[in-house]
Amino acid sequence: MGVHDKHGLAHCAAMRVALLGFGPHPWPSVERTRRFYERALSARFTLDVVEEGTPVPEGVDAVLSFSGRWGWEERPRVQVPFLFAMHGGPILEQEALASRLGTLDRSDVLLVNCTSDIAIFREVFAGQTPHLCQLPLPGDAALFHPREKTECRELLGIESHELVVGFVGRLVPQKNAHRFLRMLAELRRRLHPRRVAGVVIGNYWVDYPVLNYTPDYPGEVARLISGLQLTDDVFYFPANLADEDLASAYAAMDVLIHPTHSIDENFGYVPVEAMACGVPVVGAAYGGLKDTVVPGETGELMPTWVTRSGLRSDFLHGVDAAERLLKDETLRQRFSEAAVRRARAHYNEETCARVLCEAVEGAVKARREGPARPLVLAPRPPTPEPSGLLPSLPAPWEFYAREVRHYASGPVPVPGPRSRLSLAAPLTEESPGVWRLEDAAWPARFRLDAAGRALAERCREPVTVAGLEREGLWHRERVEDFLQQGLLLCGD
Repeated sequence: MGVHDKHGLAHCAAMRVALLGFGPHPWPSVERTRRFYERALSARFTLDVVEEGTPVPEGVDAVLSFSGRWGWEERPRVQVPFLFAMHGGPILEQEALASRLGTLDRSDVLLVNCTSDIAIFREVFAGQTPHLCQLPLPGDAALFHPREKTECRELLGIESHELVVGFVGRLVPQKNAHRFLRMLAELRRRLHPRRVAGVVIGNYWVDYPVLNYTPDYPGEVARLISGLQLTDDVFYFPANLADEDLASAYAAMDVLIHPTHSIDENFGYVPVEAMACGVPVVGAAYGGLKDTVVPGETGELMPTWVTRSGLRSDFLHGVDAAERLLKDETLRQRFSEAAVRRARAHYNEETCARVLCEAVEGAVKARREGPARPLVLAPRPPTPEPSGLLPSLPAPWEFYAREVRHYASGPVPVPGPRSRLSLAAPLTEESPGVWRLEDAAWPARFRLDAAGRALAERCREPVTVAGLEREGLWHRERVEDFLQQGLLLCGD
């Protein structure tokens, strides 16, 4: 008990922890998290990795369920505290969790990765909750650190471009690579004649199982690159880059743009890795990014809200922020230095391992100090009926929207005189009076009368409320309805 490992943690070899659902995971980010758990826990405890269907060994002090249903099935049968790694569960698995969380008591632990998850679970339980442990996840400090930018750009073959913005992530509609491309096109227009490159790193996942409204996403992205005339300015690299090459790609960027609408974005390794490399982050104020990115210090966050047809963000705010950083080298350097400090201070292996191991020890201590204390779930409200604005799916947007509002940064904006209004995406008329948003993540359809079409047409380019008033197009009820539906965006 007095021996200390390289993390500075007391080595509790006498404490045994059973690991359930701990096999390799097919999702790269979850597998990376699993390996971190393994390193952290093995440095402090004796571990028993239990195969599914095998009884939990006698004499263990705690059980950690990393993934799958098995841990929940074992919970009522095993009289030691359980810790459950939640990953994206509070968003994606809330219906299943509703039938499982009632088996927990106050000594059990839910391991979550963002404050938004804590807000969700406080609403799920009526009164007391299990221990809600917010667990940050570490970057690889030996790999992700500032590097010489010119050399990194030469390695990527983008040295002909003066400025570089980047996107890293799964190429699925909700990650918003298509929105990144539109932001890149606007930055290129604003910063002309300086050349702006867009580095895109990721793989397509054509059968992504959640809200997959646009199966032909590769075709959609290709058409957008061509239509925006970005062919010579977008540099694509697959997700299987060697680690050193990925780190060099981050270091080649001036700004990382992370406009995610991935509804289960509970942490996000990418912004943390970018910050560790000294790259400011402009991201959606959503889920884990609200914890990792500090606006005005390590980057900027775009206000994000829930509408009847999906998530919306103030992307103009993001373009403005990226433009400021790209124009002002002194500001960019200040943000870069702050980003490195934050990544090193908050997302290092030692800090994250300590949080995880102390959660295990705290659960064991709580169970030993008193009897099991059951918890009560709050009544679950019914799922709203689909709005009909989005294409039909077995699990529609409304199935997730109640929990997603905790991940968003606030409610639908209320426009003021200086607010800027714009279309959420370009509109295409599909049939008389029916218009579709050209947004692969949220391809909503709207019925517009003549007055609605006139307002939408005017908002193809950003316009202030005061401007609409001068032109006789301002109608508060209509504008607020369009904001609630998700047809318009609003920002200051």
